[in-house]
Amino acid sequence: MIEDLDNQVATLKVLARQQQKDDERRKSPSKKSSQAGMEKGPSERKVPHTMAITSGKGGVGKTLVTVNLAINYARQGLKVLLIDADLGLANIDVVLGLTPKYTIEDVLSGELTLDEVAVAGPKGITILPAASGVAELSNLTEQQKLSLMDHIDHWHADFDVVLVDTGAGISPNVRFFVLAVERIMIVVTPDPASITDAYALMKVMFLNHRVSHFDLVVNQVSSEREAKDVYRTLSQVADKYLNVGMNFAGSIPEDALLVRSVRQQKPVAELFPEAPASKAFIKLSERIMRMWQQKRHDDGRMIFFWRRLLNKDVAEKKAQSKDEGQENTKE
Repeated sequence: MIEDLDNQVATLKVLARQQQKDDERRKSPSKKSSQAGMEKGPSERKVPHTMAITSGKGGVGKTLVTVNLAINYARQGLKVLLIDADLGLANIDVVLGLTPKYTIEDVLSGELTLDEVAVAGPKGITILPAASGVAELSNLTEQQKLSLMDHIDHWHADFDVVLVDTGAGISPNVRFFVLAVERIMIVVTPDPASITDAYALMKVMFLNHRVSHFDLVVNQVSSEREAKDVYRTLSQVADKYLNVGMNFAGSIPEDALLVRSVRQQKPVAELFPEAPASKAFIKLSERIMRMWQQKRHDDGRMIFFWRRLLNKDVAEKKAQSKDEGQENTKE
């Protein structure tokens, strides 16, 4: 089973590289089109910070973490895209009390564009909603994955932050979306089953895809000490048996106001900004932003979303470093 999934990912990488070559050939403008003043294309956009929020076990509060992080970044004036990547069992719309007319399913079918499917959420967040109860979307084909990658890569929309709320577990869809972004955050609780499943997720991603770095947030804790104990347990085992790096991103306390906000279908960060959970989400968002602002982590894997922008960004930085080196040599 795992071997079959690895073959699918390898095929997807080949298709992605071929698509990238085709994109580069298409984007080479003629002199005539350049003089005419072509509309800015995707290759001229900024590279957004991307993160997948995932978990080994369901019910750990992964979606709540994603939504409240999005609220905090939007409050800072950042343009935020929230992708509901639990394609067959979507719940971001439920958490936010939204009733989207269209979903990513309509994009994959070729009927609509991302602009036509995207909906506005609180604080100006842009949301790509997924369908619920659609079994066919629980395991995307390679062609559907490539199609989604291509739609996002050519989307004429600028975002500063992109948060991807995946499903739980190690399904092909989860693994695809985890591989598609820059940073991977695993949400875990002190529950032993949650810890065990989080380790299983890291094991699969490392052994089969060489993912060597994860960020960890511990949810539903009674104290910071309990959160650090969970982190140390996972970190020690992962370091001993997998040789992967794990960063403690933060923790979210048990909070009755968070439960109330869920029932009212509003983010706790918006409904109860002074709640303990809301303050914890602020600290978490700040810590994640500091991590993003550090040097981009490279574990040798191909990042699928916004790949042309990332490649362009890397090429420009290499050229800049080369120029600086030449200047230093002259001096």
